[in-house]
Amino acid sequence: MNKKIFILGSSSIDHTVYTEEMPSPGVTGKAISFFRNMGGKGANQACAAHYLGGDVFFLGAIGKDEEGRFISSKIEELGFKHYLKISDKQTGIASITTNVKTGENQILIVQGANLDINKDDIYKFENIIKESHIFLTQLENSYEAVETGLKLAKKHGLITILNPAPYMPLEDDLYQYIDYFIPNEHEMDSYVPEKMNYEEKGKVLLSKGVKNVIITLGENGSLFINKDKTAIVHAIRVKAIDTTAAGDSYIGALVTAMSKGKDILEAMKFASKCSAITVTRKGAIASLPKIDEIK
Repeated sequence: MNKKIFILGSSSIDHTVYTEEMPSPGVTGKAISFFRNMGGKGANQACAAHYLGGDVFFLGAIGKDEEGRFISSKIEELGFKHYLKISDKQTGIASITTNVKTGENQILIVQGANLDINKDDIYKFENIIKESHIFLTQLENSYEAVETGLKLAKKHGLITILNPAPYMPLEDDLYQYIDYFIPNEHEMDSYVPEKMNYEEKGKVLLSKGVKNVIITLGENGSLFINKDKTAIVHAIRVKAIDTTAAGDSYIGALVTAMSKGKDILEAMKFASKCSAITVTRKGAIASLPKIDEIK
């Protein structure tokens, strides 16, 4: 039986514009197409895990607006366990510009209702956290919510995972509550800006109390670092169309594989396969693979 995954995270509406050339400041560019759908790192990762057979509970927040109603109906349709706090703030919005030639994107987020989850909201779900095996969160909610969730999960013996995106400075005493710290290279460079290779940067975080570090490096794969070993899992080469949600696909797949008893390197290889499929499709949740697509 799959072990349970508790995900604290954001939900938003993604407004994605596809273009052949990113406009320079002050220049009006032409776009090819526009796509609107549900996103947010938490919702993306919850959907990725659910599609792959993970037993997911998602805690998020939405506003009392059309966007919030859309997210609520979409998650109901998908069918995984969840609770969405209703906020007086607007539902989160992400503005995404994607270069169709390279698949690379630029993203601006309005956190909105996602910032309304507080420590009291986390404690309301202590029983569900206690019954879970993995606690996963990111940094699109308030620091208070993330900190409370990690500490409460660790109190109950869960495996704790932080995807530190977007970058937000962390208090030094929080690192000891993190079993897996999973940044991309840009986030890693923000947490450890010194000129070092990524293995050395990972060891800086280990010295702060993190148990394991996984750095996702795009087409260069992913790097695992802990006190006992370092290992690289190579990326699968594909033609990228849209890299939106590539990291979320990777992390959702990783936690699902872990919940099914895979060791960490097996989980990373599975996550790489899922992420490779995601970048060949447009959108965030719309691009996530289902379990029967993974060979």
